[in-house]
Amino acid sequence: MPCRYNTTPEHRIAVELVEADLEIGFQLIELAASDRANAKRILKDAEDVYQDILSRVAKLEPADRESFGPLVSELRREINLGYSDL
Repeated sequence: MPCRYNTTPEHRIAVELVEADLEIGFQLIELAASDRANAKRILKDAEDVYQDILSRVAKLEPADRESFGPLVSELRREINLGYSDL
């Protein structure tokens, strides 16, 4: 049965999982910036989340992949910047 966004519940959940992972990834970047003593470990966690995002996004419809592209690229950039600050 379609949900209120005219998609299946499975599709909505898949999209929401990517959104949640992106939020977690960006929160980890902020945490790494504020906790320099543990930054390397935290950035590794962000890297793991990023890899999960890539896996999830690959399973989405092309339009969804395209809409997440800028955020995924920004997360990658932020992770790289975090490593360069170590």
